[in-house]
Amino acid sequence: MPSDTRSLDQLIHTVQILREQCAWTQALTHESLRTYLIEESYEVLDAIGANDAPALKEELGDLLYQILLHALIAQERGNFTLDEVAETLQAKLLRRNRHVFDAQGNIRQDIISDVDEIIRVWDAAKQAERAGSPRVRRNAGLPAGLPALTLAQKLLERHTRAESQAVQGHRISPEVRERVVDEHSLGTELMALTARAEELGLDAESVLREQLHQRYGTMSNETSSP
Repeated sequence: MPSDTRSLDQLIHTVQILREQCAWTQALTHESLRTYLIEESYEVLDAIGANDAPALKEELGDLLYQILLHALIAQERGNFTLDEVAETLQAKLLRRNRHVFDAQGNIRQDIISDVDEIIRVWDAAKQAERAGSPRVRRNAGLPAGLPALTLAQKLLERHTRAESQAVQGHRISPEVRERVVDEHSLGTELMALTARAEELGLDAESVLREQLHQRYGTMSNETSSP
């Protein structure tokens, strides 16, 4: 590779060589990489939680490696290329961030700074994308593989913003409001519930996921938001 080639181009070239020359890397598939993708994502979260910049740099690199592998595998199958991934993301960012960019992709002179208006513009852009192609969406468009607690909070947020009737059943008792007033008390409450689940021989993750399934079931695309 030329010495003036950008680091990212060099990295892509290295991954391509590994894909061509390394028997172990050659055998990788989208399916076999799923576990590694999840593992690397959580290691990124660990580095963020530890406020460890050097570790975050390394873990982001490991996560990038997974993305490059998936893109190369897709290219080999004739599905899409890494450039097309970038082009798709570029178009989406311009399309969904009309509070910053105009229809031609130029920076607006009157950039919107009101957060509520930014969310409204984002929602409108997503709805426009789906115009003419309505389809049933589970979990308000959220990945079903999300941890149950994360999925629960995001579902509540999306249904609340959509003013869905589904959230009306989630009434917070005065006792809970009194006990949970900040991050520390919330953590204490969650740990107490987890300990109680352990006493009862219940898997808290599965119990919450089943509750979400019973309450929300299949969502329409109208409830999906960023």
